[in-house]
Amino acid sequence: MKSATILGCGIVDETGIAGTRGITANWSDLQMIAPGTAKTMRTVFGKKDPTFRRIDLLARALVLACEAADLENALSVEQRQETAVCIETDLGALATDIDFAASLSDECVHASIFPYSLTSTSLGELALRYELRGPTMSMSVRDDSIGIEQDPTLAGESLRESLRMLDCGDVEYAVAGVVNTMLEPAAGKPAIMRAVVTILAAHEHGSGIGTLEWPDGSFDPFAQLISMCR
Repeated sequence: MKSATILGCGIVDETGIAGTRGITANWSDLQMIAPGTAKTMRTVFGKKDPTFRRIDLLARALVLACEAADLENALSVEQRQETAVCIETDLGALATDIDFAASLSDECVHASIFPYSLTSTSLGELALRYELRGPTMSMSVRDDSIGIEQDPTLAGESLRESLRMLDCGDVEYAVAGVVNTMLEPAAGKPAIMRAVVTILAAHEHGSGIGTLEWPDGSFDPFAQLISMCR
């Protein structure tokens, strides 16, 4: 079993935004739907982000979760040079794929959303915004409709890979997590909104706010992180 120090964590779901930064915001109070509008960054975190309105659902949810985890204060600019990004998903960019496919029948194809048909584009948004210079990995996992009870290693692969990189010394820090976004049921998949991220460090690089161990045998490997956020 490998472990790492937790420096921060954040969550965005159908209820709202929360994290170890200490900010909690509910969509109903904000009068917004998840994962926010062009005004969300300024309203919740007091930050200007003119490009937030153009990015896809996955990127929006991940950016807000990273803000809730207080990424910019948890890691210095120098430390971010040695930070990996490792995010898992079982839906991938399905919502964007459906939107783009629907636009093919319009007079004007929505070409601007096409790059977000790759989940790696959303991870690239994180790397660019926060100057994360380590390796970036988008991991595809099987969804729980197949039966996660019989194979609990299906979920949590982003945590496993991040801990491996930290343990091997490939990187000093990692931003790991899970993201799935679908505003409406489609293609046999239910509506879902969840992004959970954690900022991890090798043990020698800080005391942090807790310890992450994987595998931990839990049904939801991100449950510990969610409990730290709310």
